[in-house]
Amino acid sequence: MALIPEQDLAKIVQQSLDLVVVLDPEDRTLAFINEFGANWLGLDLDQLLGKSPTDFLPELTDAELECIVDNLRTLESYEGSTLVTPVKRRIGTDHDFEFRLQLIELNDREYILATGRDIAERVAVTDSVHTMLAVAQEESKQDKTTSLLQRDAFLQVFRELVEQVGSHGLRLTLVVIDLKNLHEINDQFGQSIGDRILKNMGGLMHKCSKDADICARYSGRKLCILMPEQGQQDGLGVAEKVNQALAKVQFKEFPTLRIHSSIAVAELPEPGEPALLLDKVITRLREMRTPEPHEVHRLGLLSLRIS
Repeated sequence: MALIPEQDLAKIVQQSLDLVVVLDPEDRTLAFINEFGANWLGLDLDQLLGKSPTDFLPELTDAELECIVDNLRTLESYEGSTLVTPVKRRIGTDHDFEFRLQLIELNDREYILATGRDIAERVAVTDSVHTMLAVAQEESKQDKTTSLLQRDAFLQVFRELVEQVGSHGLRLTLVVIDLKNLHEINDQFGQSIGDRILKNMGGLMHKCSKDADICARYSGRKLCILMPEQGQQDGLGVAEKVNQALAKVQFKEFPTLRIHSSIAVAELPEPGEPALLLDKVITRLREMRTPEPHEVHRLGLLSLRIS
């Protein structure tokens, strides 16, 4: 149950800086658009509500909308899909938007909830991240074993990104991976096997994450993925991929060897000191860890409070 009254939730959605629309799949009309979206399009509500979305989504045909609905019905309730399409403004050029689509039910009727953001903004964020990574790599700040960023270089990039986090700024999600039994593996099977595992982890993390994500070795057995412009669900998806892959790892020469992992996922809703934020995540992860070989912990929105 939300702590915010329902009437206030509608006001919050209205103030969202994303383009938020609700489409009625039965008659292919617009049932809702937030205030920011209408202002950005340069149109009044009476020019939008009850009208076809093709007025501002020129490439969205009825046939495509029908396919979208059919596809959404095959997904689980917590899943959705994405659509990249031009959005037409009354004044100015078209902009390519990436919409997150999901099927919702209201008063026993189905609607399509679409939340979109200008791709140009995402490209700018990605370019900024790539620039920071290039600088860090040029300064040879990579961990030699994993080929991931070292702690100091990672914190430098983290610090620059976290300054952009806020109620109207960048979304930023942090994934921390703890290889729980790495020390025992080193003791039982040798340091070279531990190094092989860490090297493979570097490749696995890059494979499970996006190009704009920042992967690092924070300490001996703790690894991090910083995910700009992504939320908790995206982080949980990456965490599950990593755990599933680790559960399948086997060494022919050591058939009893298994890697145990504990992963924490948190979205950062406001700025904070990266090292302290990481320490907070690691502390929470240590408190929540269980004897299970593979586990993922959702920490929710992580704020830093220092009294």
